Amino acid sequence: MKAMKYDPHKSGAQYLEDLATSYWYASALFTALDSGLFEVLRENNQLGAEAAAGILGWQPGPTERFLRLLKEMGLVDVYEGNWYLTGLTADHLVDGAPHDQRANIRWRRDLRAEWDTLPDVLAAGTRTLFPSDDVSEADMHARRVDYLKAMDAVIDGKIAEMLPMFTRALPENAAVLDVGCGSGKFAMSVLDACPSATADLMDIRQMTPITRTFADAWPEAVASRAQTIDQNILERPWQVRRPYDLIILSNIVHATAEAESASVLEEAATHLAPDGILLVHDFFTEHDPVKSRLSDINMMVNTYNGRAYSAKWTADTLKAAGCGASAFLPLSTDTGVLFACQNEARLGDLALDPVAQLIPKIEALGFADAIPFPAGDVVFAPFARNKCEYGCRSAYDKTCVSNRDMSYDDTRTLVGDYHHALLLCSEPPTGDFQRRCLAAEAEAFKSGFYKAFVFWAGPCSICAVCDPETPCANPAHHRPSMEGCGIDVYATVAKAGETLHPLRRRGETVKYYGLLLLD
Repeated sequence: MKAMKYDPHKSGAQYLEDLATSYWYASALFTALDSGLFEVLRENNQLGAEAAAGILGWQPGPTERFLRLLKEMGLVDVYEGNWYLTGLTADHLVDGAPHDQRANIRWRRDLRAEWDTLPDVLAAGTRTLFPSDDVSEADMHARRVDYLKAMDAVIDGKIAEMLPMFTRALPENAAVLDVGCGSGKFAMSVLDACPSATADLMDIRQMTPITRTFADAWPEAVASRAQTIDQNILERPWQVRRPYDLIILSNIVHATAEAESASVLEEAATHLAPDGILLVHDFFTEHDPVKSRLSDINMMVNTYNGRAYSAKWTADTLKAAGCGASAFLPLSTDTGVLFACQNEARLGDLALDPVAQLIPKIEALGFADAIPFPAGDVVFAPFARNKCEYGCRSAYDKTCVSNRDMSYDDTRTLVGDYHHALLLCSEPPTGDFQRRCLAAEAEAFKSGFYKAFVFWAGPCSICAVCDPETPCANPAHHRPSMEGCGIDVYATVAKAGETLHPLRRRGETVKYYGLLLLD
């Protein structure tokens, strides 16, 4: 679920109320988790609300109401009065779950104290809540272990998504360096996928004994190929053993101020083998902007000088260090990855989704969003052409009447020849939007999508003056509109997960959508 973002075609008052009550969701989740409710339901297959209340020491009526809420949140379900866990909860929120997120959820819960200092931090310009000086080393050790468990839960599904991008590009006997490795889970996952690889797990001296404990929990065939290095990554040069075929910087760049993060990137680049690959994974600001900005504020209240960075800044910093960088690749979660190599040709050996690489380039042209979806999800309807021809004041004042040259059937045939599409989201002025659509088509073509073709919205507004009685004076920059060719824009937009409704009054926000076909 993406972080909430205001949609001007939905109720503004409702959006504000949803913001103000968003803590309700978290409070319900924390209560269910901390009370042991999920464990009770797991251990008792057929349990009514009254029986669950008895086990937990709750009142039956309120327990039933609470369970009803959790059902709507997708966490529990009920059949004939008996409550049970959904797959979501069984997979993530109970002991022994295959993708256990309990440490992650509890870590987020415990950040509340830091967030409560936000007004003070804004006034002071820096973090104001620090650990007590009298915390024992044993307590600090326990906190570090809890933190690493939380970070392992965070990274769990992300690693599985990233591994196929680069593992086949690694040579036999690849040398891997995991920078600021924490538990070492990322590097250990690489070793598990690459049986001849070896890894150096690098972190501060207070952390590496814990790293070793986590690493030794892996099978011996994996754990025996990893060793630790004590190194403060802010102190250059790093005392490492060899050049590396893969260097991992996962959730590292955001931890420090700009100069320090740039120094870490530059130092990492110096330790690449000639054909080595540098992987940078983080919550970059181009991806899920609301969540990344929330993460940025979390760094402000919770660290000394950490912050969120853009993938562009990261790529530019790596280029200054002599590396070629890939396009930013958003993951299916709230983070993304980019790769860099001193030998830029090596980027071609990576298995990167070309559509995912294209999206940040398209958004950089000024689109609010570029949403990938199957071209087969485009919805066609004959009425759309009639709305365009008979409901548009520009229908016979501009040569865009040539939309009629592409019939409803021609449009269906054309779109049916494509597999991929991007829904381009923007706003007026019409001419500016259409120029962005043309730029998007050109960017896609240059990125290897040689069949790229864009449909825009509205009457053609490229030229200041248009004579409909003569052939188009600028055919190179003319494209058809979606609606003018028989595409049901409202239904297509809905299939892509967007909201669009007819304007009800003057002054409402106008949304424009374009369709970029890709193959």
